[in-house]
Formats: sequence, structure tokens, C-alpha cells
Amino acid sequence: MKLTRRDALLATAALAALSASPAIAETGEDGIGDVEDIVNYGWSTMEPEPRSEIEFEDTVYLNEVVETGEESALVITFSDGSKLTLGESARVVIDKYVYSPAGSDSSQVLTLTKGAFRFLSGAMPKANVQIKTPAVSIGIRGTELIFDVADDGETEMSAISGEADCTDGAGETLTVTIDESVLVGADRKFRGRVRRFRHKSRSIAIAEGLGGARKRWRIRKVRRRRVVRRHRRRNN
Repeated sequence: MKLTRRDALLATAALAALSASPAIAETGEDGIGDVEDIVNYGWSTMEPEPRSEIEFEDTVYLNEVVETGEESALVITFSDGSKLTLGESARVVIDKYVYSPAGSDSSQVLTLTKGAFRFLSGAMPKANVQIKTPAVSIGIRGTELIFDVADDGETEMSAISGEADCTDGAGETLTVTIDESVLVGADRKFRGRVRRFRHKSRSIAIAEGLGGARKRWRIRKVRRRRVVRRHRRRNN
């Protein structure tokens, strides 16, 4: 079959798109997840843009800072199926996210700055997932975890399923398994050893889910998707 000039141009464009796809995954310009659910108010900061409200089904981007207000919570679902729930007055920084279903170069790094959180791992290789707070660094092994991070950085973490290796600022590592917890002080040192119980989160949204929060909070904003999809501004 004779290859026309138009066919050749289309083939060249397709090859260029394929070769560019890893860079898109790395920069997150096409998004790395979405807001699966939200109660009341959440905000997003994506440099160089100013802080703005984040809405139901909004795309989430690499290096984005996501925050919630009082009596507010949201759930982010990432491309690999992992989920992060933010309780009220919480803040997270998405430091790194690269996901390739067929590749081994996938990685995820989240910094939980303050507030309460629930993390459920997805298809990302577990060895390539790192969760950080001001007090502790956590590596996971097929895990569902809950966190309470105080304003001064003190962190309480429990494993609902799986295991997590927790390393404090002094370099000590403790392994937390199902229905166990650790407490790390603002000085970034463990308070005692692994505790044989799951701590109860101070956040209703984390302890009871967003459904429970809806029953107990005053709903100040109707959940609705954005009419025009937001896009990340390129830093050119």
C-alpha cells in the first residue's frame, strides 16, 4: 500500500506523542488523579497560580498543595487507584508522582503537613511509595493507614491493613502492622515503641468516612462539578 504524505505526517506525530508521554507523567501536566468526593470546602495552590477552590471531580496535579477547611473533607483518587482522604483543616503536598502500569519507574511521594488523613495504596509498586510528615517518613507494604498530624508536627499513625516501616528523625525504624500504631513527637523522635492498638482519629471524616461527616456537619456548599475543566498553567 502506498504511503501518502498525510499518512507519514500522522505517523510521525503519533511517534512524537508516544515519546513525550513519560515527560507528561513526570510533570503531571495532564493530571495525576481526581477529586472523587468532597464535603464543603477545599483549596488548591498550583504555582504560579494563586490559591483557589477545588471542586468535585477536579483534576489533581503534581506539586499541587491541597487543603481543606473546617468541617470539610475530600478524597483524591490517583491514577494507580491509590486514595488519600483529607479530614478537616488538613494540608498535603504532592511532591512526586510518576505512574506507568508496565514500568518499574513509578513512584509516589506525599507530604502530610497537618491534619488527619487516610491513605489506601493502589497498583503503584509498594517499595516506591513514601509518605512523609514533619516528624516521620513512612514506607508501605500493601497498606491502609490513618494519620493525625498536629500543627507542631507530632504524628500519630495506625495501620488498618498491611505493614508500614516508620523512620523518625533520629533514623530509628519501627514496623507497624495491622491494628498497631506509633506516636512520633514534634522533636521527630518516637514516643515509646509500637503500640498494640489502633488509635482513633480526631477527625470525623477519617474515623467515620465522608458519609459520616455529612450526617454530623453543617453542609455549607452543595457538591457540584466544575462547568469548565480547570487546567494547569505551563511554566514557560
